[in-house]
Parts: sequence; C-alpha cells; structure tokens
Amino acid sequence: MAEKKSTKETKEKKQILQLKNDVVFQALFTRGKESITKALIEDILNIKIHSLELDKSKDLLNDNAEDKNGRLDLRAVINDNIECDIEIQLSSHEKMLERFLYYWSKMYAANLQIGNKYSCLKKTISIIILDDEIEDFKEITKSHTKWQIREEEYLTKLLTPYLQIDIIELPKAIKEYENNKQNEVLQWMMFLENPENKEVAKIMENNENIKEAKDELEKISQDDVLRRMALKAELERMDQEQLLYEAKRDGKLEGKLEIAKKMLERKIEIDVIMNVTGLAKEEIMSIQ
Repeated sequence: MAEKKSTKETKEKKQILQLKNDVVFQALFTRGKESITKALIEDILNIKIHSLELDKSKDLLNDNAEDKNGRLDLRAVINDNIECDIEIQLSSHEKMLERFLYYWSKMYAANLQIGNKYSCLKKTISIIILDDEIEDFKEITKSHTKWQIREEEYLTKLLTPYLQIDIIELPKAIKEYENNKQNEVLQWMMFLENPENKEVAKIMENNENIKEAKDELEKISQDDVLRRMALKAELERMDQEQLLYEAKRDGKLEGKLEIAKKMLERKIEIDVIMNVTGLAKEEIMSIQ
C-alpha cells in the first residue's frame, strides 16, 4: 500500500522551476536555507563569511519623490560591514552598465542617514549575473569580471576599496566551464543556467552546497503560490521584450510614444521606459 502511495506522489511531483526567473531566485537564496546563499556568495567573492544578514529591504528608496527607485533580487550584509546585492539580469539594453552603477550608488548611499558621519558608510558590492554577453566586453574572454576605481597609470592603486561591481556573463561562464570544471563559481553558473542539466548532476557528486541547493529548489518548486508568481514574472518579462522589439522596429516618435503608453498601462517603471524608448522623462510624464 505504501509503495502505491509513493508512486502516486512521484507522478504528482511538479516540474522543477528555473532559477533565472527572479521570483524563484529570490525564493531560494533569500527565503531558503542561509547556508546555500552563504556558499554562493563565498565562492563568487572568494571571501570567508562569518555572519550573513538576509531579508534586508530589497527596495532602494529615497526621500526624494522624484528619484528613481529600484528593486534588487537579493540584498545582504556580510560580516557586519559589507553591503552586498545579487541581481539576475535576463535582458540587456544600451544603458545597462549605467544602471548597474546607479543601483550600486543607491545601495551605498542608503547607509548614510542625515546627521551621520562618513564612517557609517560601508564597502558595497554589486554582483550582476547577466544572461547575455556585453558588447563592450567582447575582447574580455573570462566570464567573471571585477570592477573598481583605479588610477589611470598606477593600476594597482585603488581610489577606494568601498566600490566593487562583479559582473558574470552566463554564456561565457558556460563555455569557460568546459575547460575549468573544478571552478566552483562556474559550477554555480551551470546550476543557475539549468539545474536539471546532466552535468549539474555530476557536479553535485562532489559539491555538497549545490546538491543542497538543488534539493531545496525541488522542495520550493512544489509551492503552487510560488509557481503562479514565477509564471506572472516570466509573462511580464516576455511582454517587456516584445515591447522592446516593437520600439526598435518602430523608430519614429509616434511609435515610441505608443510603446511608452503601453508600458505605462502595464505599470512599468519610468526609468525602464526611458531606457527602452529613448524618450525623455517629461515626454513620458506628458502621456500619463
């Protein structure tokens, strides 16, 4: 009898969700086991984490109502003195790098309240995992790049260690893995790309952290509410990509205004509409 029940449960098991969906990514690395998130960040940043504070507000809010706000996929405080965020970026646009820096600056400034001293500021690290290759990085063959402010001639001299932006280009990471299968960052990227890949099963034989992450992902994939949220996020992403395609196709002002109108109806943020259409904020506000 127990055997029949087990077979029935197996048949009813829902398909595993994909981690490149930001709703699923947040569920696993923000609300899942802290040890999984700790292992991921340790491998990417190559540091030892003694304490990790998760579930901090992922909204980058500002007292200025006119300021653009953003929302991060994962935000954490590492070892009590490092601000860190991880973001999955599925689509690219020409102002993407400026957006990365803007989000970093919002997170960095959020540590300083009115009346505080500059000593309250913390080292701030943004980790962006990009499901695309960056046009400006074509001559860079490695998948994981670390960006800081350095002197023009004295390249070993940092202006400040407080600024760090790590960018991982997933397509490059998948190619790089073929020649460097022991690299744990590349193993994580294989897992993020497709947790059901046969190569990921081989990785899990020696990587306990990724095995634990896969087990947890299978568990949360059975949550019907999460599945609905993930589907909604995927449909919204597809809508935005279609709008971007139409905006590029209809290059005239009338076409751009129509695209902006459709995006406003879908309650898409104004800064995203500006990036997609190339319209000024005032032009978009006039449509509203």
